[in-house]
Amino acid sequence: MRQLTSQTWNAFRTLFYKQIILGLTILFSVGVAVAMADMSSLSSNLIKSQALQNASLYAEAIKESRTLYSSDVVSRLAGSKGITVTHDYTLKKGAIPVPVTFLIELGKHLGEKHPEMSVRLYSDYPFPSRRKQGGPKDNFEREALNYLKEHPNEQFYRLEEFRGKPSFRYAEADLMQPSCVTCHNTHPESPKTDWKVGDVRGILEITQPLDNPTKQTRAGLKTLFLILAGSSQI
Repeated sequence: MRQLTSQTWNAFRTLFYKQIILGLTILFSVGVAVAMADMSSLSSNLIKSQALQNASLYAEAIKESRTLYSSDVVSRLAGSKGITVTHDYTLKKGAIPVPVTFLIELGKHLGEKHPEMSVRLYSDYPFPSRRKQGGPKDNFEREALNYLKEHPNEQFYRLEEFRGKPSFRYAEADLMQPSCVTCHNTHPESPKTDWKVGDVRGILEITQPLDNPTKQTRAGLKTLFLILAGSSQI
């Protein structure tokens, strides 16, 4: 009788321990799954945050370069004998580009040096010589123009596929400066002649591909998942 009682108790204790281990294993597995989901979401947010910061810095540097060019080059040379400031400077001897053309050419140069990145300046009112290249080309650009005309001090961005790659597209308003109003309102080819200081004359867009950062993040998460999954089997 005593032996039967002991065997019964041992069987019950063994079953109880197995149930506890099973329960703990299930809880651990659920915890790992939740942790992985949280880390995946955190990694995506981190990539987006870093891309936003990079794009904002790129845009600021590009605009500052135009400001410096306008104040330290154009303002010094404008009116000098033999010097012309014009958008079609490549066709005229002794000519230099107007500031906005300088910005556009700078964006092209950066795109050639770094093909993975796109820098664009576009507007609802491009000059006739830039009508094909200077207007909005897709839904993002049209939406950016509409939004930033209403909210010129904000930023417009989102993650979407661009040229076949997951990308971060960032846009901010390019505001009309005091030094540019007279030129735009009096130029014979200007498509708009009632500009005011502070008007949104166009959009500066920076697009960065995210395929490499995303692949690296996923590889890191996969390794971490394998480590956690392996530890759950110990």
